Amino acid sequence: MSAGPAAALGLPPPGGELAEPDPEVFWDSARQFPTGVAVLTADHPLGPHGTTVSSFAFVSRRPPLISVCLKRPSSFLSLVRSGGEFGVNVLVHEQAVLARRFATPGRAPGATQFEGVPYAAGDASGAPLLDGSAAWLECRVDRVLAAGDHDLVLARVLFARRAAASTQCSPLVYHAGRFATTQTQE
Repeated sequence: MSAGPAAALGLPPPGGELAEPDPEVFWDSARQFPTGVAVLTADHPLGPHGTTVSSFAFVSRRPPLISVCLKRPSSFLSLVRSGGEFGVNVLVHEQAVLARRFATPGRAPGATQFEGVPYAAGDASGAPLLDGSAAWLECRVDRVLAAGDHDLVLARVLFARRAAASTQCSPLVYHAGRFATTQTQE
């Protein structure tokens, strides 16, 4: 008699207690899920600020809502909580350098982050919208929920625009700790 798939996976019998997974195994498992990459941006009196995220998702069409997870503590999370509005720049493969720049811990704050980065201020939020992105959203925080060691930000989209050539671009993807792109298959 076979022990069954649950036993083969190391799971307890039905009705048994589940042990919390090893944090490293859990994180390595989560990194196997490919995600898109975006740079969140916000206008601030001390200068613009940005951060790279791969935990961005569209939530609802009507009303237009998105979500993003930000690690606590995070300077960007503080800006979003105080200012309430931010931009989302959906990156293309050619923007991997920008993704790395805005993901670097300890990077210089404020306008220094944007030196040499072409952008325009969004009309709805004032947030920097990075040239060359596949799409741009301007958002206002609807609510922030504590979620483990992160905060889940739910935001209403105030403005959305996509690049004219966005259907032909190669999106930037994050998978297994590396940036990559996709291949279109028809």
